[in-house]
Amino acid sequence: MVAKPAASDESNIDLFKGKTFAFFGAFSYWPSYHPGAPSTVAQMKGGILKHDVDHGLDYLVIGDKREEGKKEAIKEAERLRAESEGTVASGKRKAKPATGKPFPTILDESAFREMVRANLTGKTFCLFGGFDCCGGGFDESLLRSMVENVGGIVVNTLDEKLDYAVFGPRKSDGKIAANNKAKKLAASGIRLKILDEEGFLELVRTDHDTTSGDEDMNFATFISRLHGTVDQGKLGRALKMLKQEAFKLYVRKDDEHVVGVVRSQTNTSKVYASWLTPEGKYGCCTPDLDECMGLQGNICKHLLVLMVGLTGAGEMQARQAYDWLKAAQGKRPRANGALIADTFIQYKGAEVGEIDWRPTETIPEDYYAF
Repeated sequence: MVAKPAASDESNIDLFKGKTFAFFGAFSYWPSYHPGAPSTVAQMKGGILKHDVDHGLDYLVIGDKREEGKKEAIKEAERLRAESEGTVASGKRKAKPATGKPFPTILDESAFREMVRANLTGKTFCLFGGFDCCGGGFDESLLRSMVENVGGIVVNTLDEKLDYAVFGPRKSDGKIAANNKAKKLAASGIRLKILDEEGFLELVRTDHDTTSGDEDMNFATFISRLHGTVDQGKLGRALKMLKQEAFKLYVRKDDEHVVGVVRSQTNTSKVYASWLTPEGKYGCCTPDLDECMGLQGNICKHLLVLMVGLTGAGEMQARQAYDWLKAAQGKRPRANGALIADTFIQYKGAEVGEIDWRPTETIPEDYYAF
């Protein structure tokens, strides 16, 4: 059982001071703004590192990547918890009384990232330049939603009261002058921090929904986390497509995969079938089984249109969609001719009315804020 993280704070020393931590498995993602590795940050905040999983351990932190002893560490932590809480008789197993001894809390890497994440509530951001994460270069509503989702405030004034000055990589009027002013303010010793687009996206990325206590993340959190996970240029193009016109997504979804037909926006006579599994296997092809040119070693805009469109329409839970897309990172596309061929056969049948397959329809207005 993995614990939910406690509310984080920029200093959050009390969460770490005197607490013991054991780390197993390297992290698949760790923000570059931290001054060291996860274990180093825990130590810097007053934590004590241990290697043994026993009653004296407070937190067992589990990274996504493999490491010798990782499975054994998790099993031992779960055994210690069962020993502490006691067990109920089941079948031939006898009941065991609770010992009440302390046991380690298991944190996965997302929970630990959230535990050490900077508290941005009330922090002010001023944005300059064009951003690759925005389809048109600058989308104030999208950037504002990212900031507000973590409790920050977007302002238009660059002065000594500002917390973060964010500069996108693209040109814009006044960007150079603003950058020079920001550097002077930062050099004067005030609290202002200057961020590029990558640093900004890392800072506002959240691993848990910050607006509710539910298991499911909200749509704004889903989009914000995608910007820190998938290719931001492709995501920007996918969002631009969803804003420009309504899509009819012919989709089949079950526990093993999601597959859907997405029509090309530049050539309306062309369609693609995109698919994804919970394990991160994916692909995108034309009816002739030609691989989508946009894949290039990672997921394409058609698959993103499919997943974002389904999530925005409420046909797929945001957390599930994110987990599936995250699982695809670092993996190459695969061929699945049987799945693609079967999908296009059904699609053509639906087009001529031979098969009752009702599409999921997207509404452009739903994406204006992103």
